Amino acid sequence: MSLFHQFNKSIIFSAALISSVHAASNFPRGCEVTGFGYSQNYLILNETGNQSYYLIQNHSDSKIELERVNTEEAFMSPPLHATLDPMSWGAFASDVKNLNFKCYKRIDENTTLVDCRNVLEVCQYPRVKFALSNMGNYWISFNKPQSAIIQESVAKGIYLKW
Repeated sequence: MSLFHQFNKSIIFSAALISSVHAASNFPRGCEVTGFGYSQNYLILNETGNQSYYLIQNHSDSKIELERVNTEEAFMSPPLHATLDPMSWGAFASDVKNLNFKCYKRIDENTTLVDCRNVLEVCQYPRVKFALSNMGNYWISFNKPQSAIIQESVAKGIYLKW
């Protein structure tokens, strides 16, 4: 094998390694790609029903709206709606198993459903600790940079362990 071929192979391997590290670095330390899934076009949060914390990023080039979809009859359940600008983040707390969200974007006065898996990046802090006063099912913060979302979460008494 020529020196040039070895050098070229080394550069390709390094570029692949750097790009995979860069892709994985979108999430802060301790936030893991776990505890959620997708079905049809929906994002489904909280596989267990335990109190959970999720970071969600809109990685598309369009403003995306998320809205909870009721999958069963519920008395007085709030709408749980959030809008994320391109590259913005949101934090969601959940104590409800298999919570479904639809994703859509507005074009003029019309809404168009989009596949959540194509526009969102999601991670979960599996070892998060909540104070009793802030448990439940709600948007902690949304449509902000990741650092602001994390600061607001911590300020509300949510301990993001890793």
